[in-house]
Amino acid sequence: MSQTKAQLIDAVDGSIVDADIVGLTSSKLSGALPAISGASLTNIDGGKILKVHQVTTSGGQDITSSSMTDITGLSITFQPAATSKCLVHAVVTGYAEFSSTFHGFNKMQIVRDSTTLGTALRNIRLQTHSSVDFLQIGAPLTYTVLDTHGANGSTNVTYKCQGSTNSGHMYVNSSFSTNSSLTVYEVAPN
Repeated sequence: MSQTKAQLIDAVDGSIVDADIVGLTSSKLSGALPAISGASLTNIDGGKILKVHQVTTSGGQDITSSSMTDITGLSITFQPAATSKCLVHAVVTGYAEFSSTFHGFNKMQIVRDSTTLGTALRNIRLQTHSSVDFLQIGAPLTYTVLDTHGANGSTNVTYKCQGSTNSGHMYVNSSFSTNSSLTVYEVAPN
């Protein structure tokens, strides 16, 4: 028995009753969807990556100072948009070497202009009753921070990495063909 269009529609709410649809082919379901305007979307973050700035270095450096020292090749200067933020990610490879010490550490920090944004630490502590010629530890120093830079859109900012040691050496990269990098993702506001 064939049903009329009126019989296929539920009288209560005006919806089509699935069980009553007979002989519906996929060709009747195809077609273009209407365009969706971004203005009609709600509760969705609108942030996006505007630019990516990156430097890498394979050059070796031996830092022996307890004061923060610029790491050669890990500096980026650019002009960010006034309302953007910067996601800054640093990876400094290499190793630490300490002579006749029982507690040594290396520090790496990310700096914007003259403001320290964060610090990573690599340390070693050895308890022993005998003398030690030297201690070595190899591990990358990494740090990631989301920075509200405060620039007005017409001034430059500089992000860089610095390193220090309490005693001994902070070797950057070293002779193992490693690379260190500094990456800045400029992010648009929501």
